[in-house]
Amino acid sequence: MAQGYSLLCYTRKPTDREHANNADIALSVHLALRSPVTGKWDPLNGNYGIFFAAGVPCEGVPQNARGAATASRHFRVEAGPADYVPSGAVALNALMPDVDITLKSLKDPYLFRLPNADYGIVATRTARGGGSDGSERSSFLLARSSDLLSFEQLGMVVLDTDNGVHHPQVAALGDTGEYAISWHNDAGKPCTAHVSDLLGAVNGIVAVDDAAMAKNVAEGRGSSDCGIIDFRNRDADFADIPDCVPGNIIDIDEDDVIALINRFGRIYNIGAACPAETFTPVSSETVDVAIERWRQEPVDLLYSDGSDAMRKVDWDEAQLEDFRDNARAGNFGPGQVISIDGVVRQETYPVPFARERADPSVFAYDFNGERLFLFIATDDTDGNCVDPNGGHTHMPLRVGHTISELSDAASGREREIDLLRCGDRNSEGRVMTGCFWAPELHIIGGRLSILFMPCFDGPELNPDGTPNDRAGKPDMWTGCCHIMQLKQDAEGRDLDLRDSANWDVPEPIYGPEGEALNPVQRISLDMTVFEDSGHWYYAWQQIGSVWIATFDPADPARLTSKPRQIIVPEFAWDNAIAEGPNVIEHNGTLYLIYSGSLVGIDYTTGLAMAPAGEDADLLDPQTWAKLDYPLQKSGIYNDEWQLGTGHGMWSEDEDGNPIYVFHAAEYAEGQYGGRDAQVRRVHWSAEGMPVLDLQASEELDGNSKYATMRIAVV
Repeated sequence: MAQGYSLLCYTRKPTDREHANNADIALSVHLALRSPVTGKWDPLNGNYGIFFAAGVPCEGVPQNARGAATASRHFRVEAGPADYVPSGAVALNALMPDVDITLKSLKDPYLFRLPNADYGIVATRTARGGGSDGSERSSFLLARSSDLLSFEQLGMVVLDTDNGVHHPQVAALGDTGEYAISWHNDAGKPCTAHVSDLLGAVNGIVAVDDAAMAKNVAEGRGSSDCGIIDFRNRDADFADIPDCVPGNIIDIDEDDVIALINRFGRIYNIGAACPAETFTPVSSETVDVAIERWRQEPVDLLYSDGSDAMRKVDWDEAQLEDFRDNARAGNFGPGQVISIDGVVRQETYPVPFARERADPSVFAYDFNGERLFLFIATDDTDGNCVDPNGGHTHMPLRVGHTISELSDAASGREREIDLLRCGDRNSEGRVMTGCFWAPELHIIGGRLSILFMPCFDGPELNPDGTPNDRAGKPDMWTGCCHIMQLKQDAEGRDLDLRDSANWDVPEPIYGPEGEALNPVQRISLDMTVFEDSGHWYYAWQQIGSVWIATFDPADPARLTSKPRQIIVPEFAWDNAIAEGPNVIEHNGTLYLIYSGSLVGIDYTTGLAMAPAGEDADLLDPQTWAKLDYPLQKSGIYNDEWQLGTGHGMWSEDEDGNPIYVFHAAEYAEGQYGGRDAQVRRVHWSAEGMPVLDLQASEELDGNSKYATMRIAVV
């Protein structure tokens, strides 16, 4: 299949945010495969970056504060801005995004093979946005990868020159273990060096020896790639890739081609395995019992990457009843095969699902034996989530028997119930006047619970003594994580959640000693909950990053461990914030999604993974493996652009299939209008990755929509 495939690494010319190609995205390593059949280039990952330069902690940041900066763990600190002062987060062994970390971009990437068959990547590192950061005077960025699905950034290779290092390239010199390094200096002159330990070169300075390298190349010891390759005048070769700025091309093995296509290409339904049943007329199982069992039979949908997904089917009731009648009449004999037709269920949710409802949560709830679905979200009317509706802030809840009933299209907005309103008080008697941000529904300690952040009127002065422009008005910086729980009767049955009087007064969540979660900025928000190996965890956002701590579900308003920072924005795509964490366990792995790049049309969804059920130290950021690129980003979904996708929550539909509930930007004619809730189904790829952008036609091909169950009479 892959014989003759070539792989191109490249960046893009930055265009605009509306097409997810601003400088933060364009100036990263992109990959494209060229088909040996058509000869055309096929950009991977939707022509979006796959490898991003890691930001660098500033000089003055101690090692113990860099734990969550996992992408730059091999990097030395570098001088930050001239006026840099470590943030208050450093005292908490943490980093403040875009303050204690200097964000970076890259250009002129070059891909090569290491002797052990791993891949190496070199590039010119730049300041965020593409300007000079000074490193190109004498160094280049080095990274490696075993599969081009994840990357290890090794740091900067420093050459013994101050004349500029542009278009760096590296090639192994046969089996000698040596590497040739080529580049252009400021004057455009080709320069070369060699090194016996490329990976170790990040810890020293590489001598420049043009004469020796020229001799090696002349004698044929260097790879054919050794030497300066300049594609700048060959734009026509890459016309299939919009805005392409090519780096170089290498041959690629079949296994790696398949892995890249499965991860960064499109996965689609290729067929279905329909159920086969047997029926014995003289049996302990009556025909009524058999038919009821058959009604629940799913089909197994098969996908291009080797994955599958079980889906319920609406089997033809008339055919089932006809089978019942014939069975009772004794009309079936051994050897007969009866077919029952059906239609595979594929709910298509309205887009948007709910206008001006951000940070959404959908929850399947057993109300004393009655199956309900709940929807709750931040009110983001006109993009004002602090004090919307002229001071009438509220917490809107929707209740239905199906997920579709919760949508605006099904009049879900008209049926909203306000669980909280501006002016309600928390357990400390403080008047909650705004926000009610990111409410999430969970069962904690056996009780239906809502985690959320209210805010209060701002004080006259900010903590630094400056006048507060939100004095006497709802001030987001006063907000902190709260919990409210549904009351139960004496028998332990839930009271009606639709009556706000049946909820406990909201209670702020404090640290193990009763201290505020965020002593640096006050604000804490976006709290979620999960359990692993008998331990209960909260994860939330503060100081622009994701933090985690343990707690006892019997006392959910108090942490039992000190908070730890586990995810900090390190890349240009998540830049200033990591927020909205949410966790699901699937096949022995914890998948933590989070969002970055601030609220707006640039919003994205990142992913970090950790082992589940192994009692791993989930408070240690090194336990979490973080993707270098966003799991979900702005892009075309069902033929229309969706911008600013993020702040999602894992949930499930009526049949127990996983769904992803999130918000996207409301954006038209260059105007941002807030955030709207969306609902999509989740697909699990063959390699175990969640796919959040499977199109409706990719989820279910038209030929797989109609199923047939065959029942053999024995």
